[in-house]
Amino acid sequence: MNRLSRNSYPHRLFLTIALLLLALSVVPVSVLAQDEPVPEVPEGVPTPNMAHANLSPEIPDPTEPVTVTFASWRGGDVAFQDLKAQFEALHPNITIEFQDAPAEEMRTRLLTQVAANNAPDAAYMDFGTVAEFASRGALLNLDEFIGLSNSVTVEDYVPAFLQATQYEGSVYGLPIDAETTGLFYRTDLFEAAGLDPNDPPDTWEEFRAAAEALTNPDERQYGTIIFAPEAAYYFYPWLWQAGGDNLAEDGMDVIFDSEEGQRAAEFYVGLREFSPPDFLNSNSWDGRVAFAEGTVAMYVAGAWFAGVLQQEFPDIAGLWAMAPLPSDQRCATTIAGDALVVFSQSENPEAAWKWIEFLSAPENMSRLNLGTAEEPFTLLPPRRSLLEDPATFAANPVVEGFAGMMDCAVTSEVVQPRWPEVEQILNEQLARAIYGEIDAATAVQEAAIMGEELLQQ
Repeated sequence: MNRLSRNSYPHRLFLTIALLLLALSVVPVSVLAQDEPVPEVPEGVPTPNMAHANLSPEIPDPTEPVTVTFASWRGGDVAFQDLKAQFEALHPNITIEFQDAPAEEMRTRLLTQVAANNAPDAAYMDFGTVAEFASRGALLNLDEFIGLSNSVTVEDYVPAFLQATQYEGSVYGLPIDAETTGLFYRTDLFEAAGLDPNDPPDTWEEFRAAAEALTNPDERQYGTIIFAPEAAYYFYPWLWQAGGDNLAEDGMDVIFDSEEGQRAAEFYVGLREFSPPDFLNSNSWDGRVAFAEGTVAMYVAGAWFAGVLQQEFPDIAGLWAMAPLPSDQRCATTIAGDALVVFSQSENPEAAWKWIEFLSAPENMSRLNLGTAEEPFTLLPPRRSLLEDPATFAANPVVEGFAGMMDCAVTSEVVQPRWPEVEQILNEQLARAIYGEIDAATAVQEAAIMGEELLQQ
């Protein structure tokens, strides 16, 4: 996942999301217009919007040069480099220094830095770890900064995204990107198997039947694909669709081993029958090649996959389509995303705030998520004013379909800082089931026992 294409973080610590209320009114976002001359920027860098020069007028720029360290896995992106140059032109006393690391290593690296009292000033952080770091006192409470901002308005964020960055009622991160999960399928392979490419599967039964019809191991042809290293994240939609959930309201009782959870696990793990065995130990990033080459006909993935197909595999343009995930007792899907945070150890919190506030301005958020017509990306901006504006998706219309899937997105409202550790246990046990070491029902039952023991420590 270049977060856009997901190649730098095949799947991170995954976040489960709540019903998103997109039908609320658009909240206008005001910025302070400036009459200052446009500063010089490096050749090839877009001219900065002068309205972004002073988004928090009551928070002064530093009077002496400072450096803001920023941990991310996207520092090399053209969009981030352009915005860095623009920001530094608008704030000549602030230099942004990227500290990049692979997404899958970011949490461990940041925990180590916090423990050593050497945390960066700010970071691009997975939603799923914000509450964990906030509960450790590692992040700065942003409520006061937000109250002084002319650009960041909490009411403009989709509620579930904002909730993902809150801890004990306060905001500890600014949501910056998001994605939903849907079903990608090869229309040419559907036709070859006698299936209607305009009628993708709507239910579990239809999905399994289609997967079976599309599978011919002798021809190295498979109906779908699952990945043991990412088992938990791709299990969640089936769990929720069956009527199950992850945690009880007390945050201490693991309930993904319920009757509904066991049925969902059996269905999900059962898909290995129609998945290429040589990809079971792979991940969703590496598995993209199987879909592109026609080895796999159906692929459950986030909006990132649309960008991958457009950018890396233009030869199959017109041979694939996307649809909502098949449903059971209800429709349900995941979304995931990232937030911008400031660490409590920062010696330059005001400058760090100005940087993440600048990135969060609607124009810049769109640039980071959707790119340009020449270089389209496939992430979603978590501000309602952008999601409800048709012009937002002009650069890449396919992404608008993922925004519509948010109506079926689900999350737990329970805050449990140790959930990532429980999730890892669930992932390991489901992987064992996918490898055939244990049955699916046993996998979720054993994961629940070990998870509750961990939460009681």
